[in-house]
Amino acid sequence: RDPENYLNQGTVHVFPSQWEGSAKVTYEAAACALPQITTREAGDVVRDGIEGMIVKPGDVSAIITALEHLYRHPEIVERMGSAARRRVVENFTWDHFRTRLMDAYATAMRMAR
Repeated sequence: RDPENYLNQGTVHVFPSQWEGSAKVTYEAAACALPQITTREAGDVVRDGIEGMIVKPGDVSAIITALEHLYRHPEIVERMGSAARRRVVENFTWDHFRTRLMDAYATAMRMAR
């Protein structure tokens, strides 16, 4: 019920989505300063090489390679984790979402006139 407690126990978040779209858990993991191994299908919170590593859906070998790389390079884990947290705080809070939603409504209202 409280994903933050579980995520804070981790070092890396692996989310090899094949069809997800924009998964809430990727934002939660980033907010907990976890670098992620994920796919493009999981949304846009993770940029390859910055907040985590992007692999092709279904490519188990790529996931293993990414995990091994992060295991061997804890400094990268720390850098990516910090970048992930910063990206979420600066771009993906509920305040950011509300502002974008209100802007979209305002644009729709102007276009309807």
